[in-house]
Order: sequence, then structure tokens, then C-alpha cells
Amino acid sequence: MFTLKEILNLGLPLVLDGGVLLLALAGTLVGMFIGAMPGLTGVMAMSILIPLTYTMSPTEAFALLLPTYVASTYGGSISAILLNIPGTGAAIMTTLDGHPMALRGEAGRALGLSCTYSFIGGIVSGLFLAFLAPILALWAIKLGSREFFAVAVFGLGIIAYISPSILKGLLAGSIGLLLATVGMDPISGYSRFLFGRAELTGGLEFVAVMIGLFGVGEIMFVFAKGVVERPRVQREIGLTLPNLKDLIKTIPTTIRSIIVGLFVGIIPASGPTIASVTAYGLEKRVGKRRDLLGTGIAEGLSAAETANNAATGAAIVPMIALGIPGDAVTAILIGAFMLHGLRPGPAMFISNPDIISGIFILFMLGNVLFFIIGLFGAKWFAKILDTPQKILLPIVTVFCFIGTYAVRTSMFDVFVAVVFGFIGLLMRRAGIPIAPMILGFILGPIVEDNLRRSLIIGGGNVLTFLERPVSAVLLVLTILLILSPSILSVLVKKKIKVNIHD
Repeated sequence: MFTLKEILNLGLPLVLDGGVLLLALAGTLVGMFIGAMPGLTGVMAMSILIPLTYTMSPTEAFALLLPTYVASTYGGSISAILLNIPGTGAAIMTTLDGHPMALRGEAGRALGLSCTYSFIGGIVSGLFLAFLAPILALWAIKLGSREFFAVAVFGLGIIAYISPSILKGLLAGSIGLLLATVGMDPISGYSRFLFGRAELTGGLEFVAVMIGLFGVGEIMFVFAKGVVERPRVQREIGLTLPNLKDLIKTIPTTIRSIIVGLFVGIIPASGPTIASVTAYGLEKRVGKRRDLLGTGIAEGLSAAETANNAATGAAIVPMIALGIPGDAVTAILIGAFMLHGLRPGPAMFISNPDIISGIFILFMLGNVLFFIIGLFGAKWFAKILDTPQKILLPIVTVFCFIGTYAVRTSMFDVFVAVVFGFIGLLMRRAGIPIAPMILGFILGPIVEDNLRRSLIIGGGNVLTFLERPVSAVLLVLTILLILSPSILSVLVKKKIKVNIHD
């Protein structure tokens, strides 16, 4: 649908603006800072930033948000290497080889390699995004309400499946779907779950819910556990420019990790963390120096950092082409689209091709910016890691409330954010994942609208979903996915019985 020339012709005039470039730089710095700070997450950063984009153009908004996303994914490796504390979930595997390097006095080498591998993975995933998203959107234009319902349900099924407990994942997703029904029924016009509050007529404000769950809830959780002062970082950090010899000898690992990152990233509900764990696990099985993994070798950094950033662009593909968020970050990006009166999906490639092209370019720009800043400014970010949490967290809390209020200048939204902050705290303590809930909230209108349209088309017959191949296959896969633990348990028991009898 888009050629490279068309992307540049449409997107460059929007991106090559002084204000847009400054916002991209600001987003990169914020993303690296938040990603590097243990206790803060990229999801939290984007939750806080979205309200600030309310008065911006869509291009300016994504100039701030996309670099924040990619830079925070890399930023988590800074504290993982220097403190052995991953700043983000995506940097968990980076600690295994990055920190041993730092203990040997090779912190600069580790930071340089981490930044370079992240850049390589991010750039490849950006090209993947620009190539595959238009193709997927072209296919999606042919889909009807039954297929979109099945795709949305399949996305919820996957995120429930990869949750620590499928039942808890399903519970969280179901609560999200229920929250999406608050407000006026779009078809009948009846009011639902207003509880006498006129502010709920249009439904719960997405930004308030999101900031409450991911921002306020996370801060409450940190304070509930008790603020722990982190060890001081290594002060002397040597040259961070990567060694060419390291990059050449890890080419096979880098290629494998790119493939894993792209494949895992495009699967709904996966994302950078799972991509990093999968790539490191693969390297542990097939790598030439697999026995040395965990002792501080370049292959370990390549597997972890290339994969997690390769997953970033791939994760945006289903969101931008189908309008289906794959994880918490892409759900937040959909919130940014909605805030600016846009609806991601195949229709945007026809109605707003300039914005889509700008998004492709801004994603690539974010990777270039964090690469440059990461190589030459890592030592400064290392000093920032000494900021005490007891100072940082109250400042973030204030930004949460200011951002929530700014969207509609409504104190009711601030109250909603506080309520969902407590809900987020309780969910974390109970081990209930939050991502399925926010995805259910985002997908709720898609599920409800397409379910009702499909039933109208099928005359009320639920078997109408099995009349279309795509919807039938996706719904069957969803059922098998949810029941797979029980099926595997039964098969294992039968195998044990057979072995006993033999």
C-alpha cells in the first residue's frame, strides 16, 4: 500500500519541523530516564505524557510518545548493567551478562554493546513495521464484523494465556470488558452503570483509568512495599563506543534474536519482555558459547537487547493495522489516537496516510536518537540513578494528577484515577495482571459493537461466527488456547498411566 518513496513524501514534511524534532528529543530523554529508574516503567511514562499531548497535533503527540516507548525499552538496560536491577521488564535478561561485565570494570563496554544491539533491533523492527503494517491493513479492509470480533477475542485469549494464571488473566480481561460498558449504549441509547453521575454518560475517561492503574497504582505499590534506597552506581564508566570485534562475532546471535523479536512481538499480548526471554533461552540452547552465558559475554547482551527492541516495532503492527492493541504499551498508544479523534485500523491508511507515514518515520527517529544519546550520554544517566525514590516518586505522583485533570479539567477524573490507583494496588497484591484489564477496556467497544452487528447479520444465530473461515479459526484457536492447560494435564496423566502399566 505504501512504498518507501511515498512514506518519505508524506511523512517527512510533517516530521521535519523544529517543534516536532524537539518533542522527539524530549521523548527520548524522558524514555531513557524513566526506563533507567527502577520502580518506574515505560508504560507509566507514556500514561503521564498522553494528557500533555491533548493540545498538540497527532504528529507532535507521536513525536513525544514513540521515542519514549523505544528509549524506555533500552533505558532499562542501564540500571540492569550498573545496579543488577532491571529498570524495565524487558531488561531482565540483560542483568545476566551486563552486570558481570560491570563488576569486571567493563561497564562502558556493556553499555555500548547494549545500546548498539538495541538500535539494531529497533531499526530492523521499524522497517518491518513500515513493510508489514500496510499489507496487513490491506487484508484487514476485507474483514467484516465477525472477523473483527474474533480477532479481538483472540487477543484477549492470548494475554490471558500468558498471564501467571489463566483464570486471573480471564478475570482481569472480563473486568475490563465490563468497565467498557459504562455510559450510553451506542445502539439503543440507554444509560448503563451511571450511578447518578452525569460525568459517566460518555463512559470512563481512558486517561484517568490508565494513569490510575499504571501510574498511581504502581506508586502506591512501591510505597506499600517500602521505599528502598538503591546501591550507588559505578562512578567511573569507560568508553561506551562498541568494539567492532564484539559486533562481528555476535552476528549469528543478533540475527537469531531479530527473528525471535519480530515473531514474538507481532503476537498479541507478547511484547519486548517475552521476546528477550525467548531469545536468551534460544541462545542458551544453540549458541556457540552457550556454556559461558551468564558470565558476562557479548552474546548474552545481543540476545536480550536485540530481541526486546526488535519486538517494539512488531508490537505496533497489529495495533496500527487492525486497531487491536497487543499489550499495555500499544493500548496506551490507542488511547493517544482516541484523544486526537483518530481510530487506528485499516481505514487510517486511506483517510490519514500522512499521519501513518509520520509514525513510521518517528519510530525510526526515536531509535536513532536513543542510539546517539545512549552512546555519548550513558555516564550522565548513570549519575541520575542516584536520585532517591523518596524524592522522585512524589514528583511523579503530582504529574499523574496534573495530567489526569488536564484532559477534561475535571476533578471527577482525578477521583477516578485515585480509585483505579487503589484497584491497581489490590490487583498487584493479589497477583492479578493489569494488562488484560486495560486491554479488555480498550477492546470492549470493538467486541460489543461487532458482536451485536454479527448477531443482527446472522439473525441472532451464534453459529454465524462459524460461517466465515477467519472468525471460525480464530475462535476455535481461542478456545483451545484457554483449555490447553487442562488438555495438557489430561494427556500427561494418561501418559503416566500408560508408563505405569508398561
